Amino acid sequence: MQVSRLKEVWKEITLLSTWIASVTGAFIIPLPSWHASDENTAFFMKFGVFVATALAGFLILYSLKNKSTRTWMRLSMQFIVLFVSVYAAYHFAREAKTLPYLDKDIVIGDEMVDNNPFEVFKGSHGFLPARNEQMMVLLGDPEKAWTKKSIMTNRIQLMIFLFMCYLFSAGFIISFCNLVILYKEKYTIKIEKK
Repeated sequence: MQVSRLKEVWKEITLLSTWIASVTGAFIIPLPSWHASDENTAFFMKFGVFVATALAGFLILYSLKNKSTRTWMRLSMQFIVLFVSVYAAYHFAREAKTLPYLDKDIVIGDEMVDNNPFEVFKGSHGFLPARNEQMMVLLGDPEKAWTKKSIMTNRIQLMIFLFMCYLFSAGFIISFCNLVILYKEKYTIKIEKK
């Protein structure tokens, strides 16, 4: 009686510790560098990570009710596919929507301002700066070349991709850990019956 109760408590402790690890991992992983003029970005990212963690917590509650290994296998596969897809999209979006400046990636826009500083640079030097040198021309301020609205749009897209990465990775970790626990219980019961 106490052994079976201890096994049930151990499962809950394992799932909760997995959830806590996904929470702390999300806050330990460094966020991308954003342009200094937008101070709310870090707050929104941390809030998004908090929401993703809370949603992952509901998955733990669902795990206490549902004991089907097939369900958890399907959820694990779906979460890993979603996580890899969204992470790839985030990686490519970050490459396209940021430029390096002093060991930071600064979010840029898609629409240029009226007085394009790169055309001015081309007029005075005879060539356009390389993509990885464009922020040097702007001294790290993307608002000198791109509209504020397009920079904000790209920043929001990157934040949504990053939020979804946290959500799907936490969902995968929790569902996979629950799958391992359920498989262990299933095969332990079969061995004990023999």
